[in-house]
Amino acid sequence: MLTIVIPAYNHERYVVEGLAAACAVDLPGTEIIIVDDGSTDSTKLKIEQFLNEKTPRNVNFVVKDNSGVVSSLTLGLEMAKTEFIYFVASDDVLCPAGLAECVQKLKDHPLAMFCIGGGVSFATEDPEVHTPVYNKSHENFFSMSASSRADALYLDYPQPILIQSTVFRSAGLREVGGWDQRVILDDYPMFIKMLTRFPLLNRDFLYEPEQIVVKYRQHGANAFKNIPRQFFIIKQMLNFSAPAKIYSKALGKVLAMHFLGAVRLGRIADGVDLFRGSSIGVKLYFFYYFLTYSFSFFRRRLTKLVRRIFS
Repeated sequence: MLTIVIPAYNHERYVVEGLAAACAVDLPGTEIIIVDDGSTDSTKLKIEQFLNEKTPRNVNFVVKDNSGVVSSLTLGLEMAKTEFIYFVASDDVLCPAGLAECVQKLKDHPLAMFCIGGGVSFATEDPEVHTPVYNKSHENFFSMSASSRADALYLDYPQPILIQSTVFRSAGLREVGGWDQRVILDDYPMFIKMLTRFPLLNRDFLYEPEQIVVKYRQHGANAFKNIPRQFFIIKQMLNFSAPAKIYSKALGKVLAMHFLGAVRLGRIADGVDLFRGSSIGVKLYFFYYFLTYSFSFFRRRLTKLVRRIFS
């Protein structure tokens, strides 16, 4: 029925918790594939110790040379023999009840190729405080018509949309060709593929935010503080997927977001380097989005100040 794929890399502190949660899933025919992507810490040892102690029969542990998360996800999809498939990072924690509900939703809607369930984020330092991942912007985005969402995929994409809160039909992932091995990013490009090929809410795909499928860990290792690298990863993806008519606009928006991110982190030089390396067309859209975001920021600050004064 279901394959759970866990790509693991250097998560010695968290991988056992994630694997234990996967083993707690009580669905007939569930298989677990955990792929160690050449970890350099004790992740592999932790997994082996867990498997030796618990001896679960439905776990397939694969170790390979380091080649990135997209490679691990692709391997998991190639190995899966079940109708449904679910992917979760080795530092996140799946929620068995929500996962089972999403599987049932897909069984009840045989045309739907994936079900986006809910998720909550939490900080490693304060694991009991949970914040919903999805909000009104996600609901609006998923409710769009296919034609309206075609450009919004690149210009108004609500972040994040989590692979690890989503259950897929294996056939749907294979129909769109799986992951693009040319790009580093794993979640955004796949949702572009899936929402382009299967665009209609409640027919082609389902959105069930009340079914909490995953606890999404936020900590130093995934805080995205390397501004130039993050910009390059998204630019690389846009190079291969964005329509030519909106490419400069989409990249200009990304440039503005990362420039402001660099400013917030006190790394203005990084933002300036990204700007200088961009084309004229991208720079023009950069100025538009830079001014838009800056105005919005100062308006929010002014609103808060006024409320404090008159409260």
